[in-house]
Amino acid sequence: MSRFEKSDYPLAEIRRHLETGPIVLVTSAWQGETNIMTMGWHLMMQFSPALFGCYI
Repeated sequence: MSRFEKSDYPLAEIRRHLETGPIVLVTSAWQGETNIMTMGWHLMMQFSPALFGCYI
């Protein structure tokens, strides 16, 4: 199985990915454990600097 690494993404460009559809997956990792979950709700709250709100 391939291992993917997280990388930084420019916050100013994240809007186009968050507003493309209703499904967003959130990944997390802590102390060697990983998890993936669906985000129930999200919206752009501010554009400069980029700020979004979410409900997981």
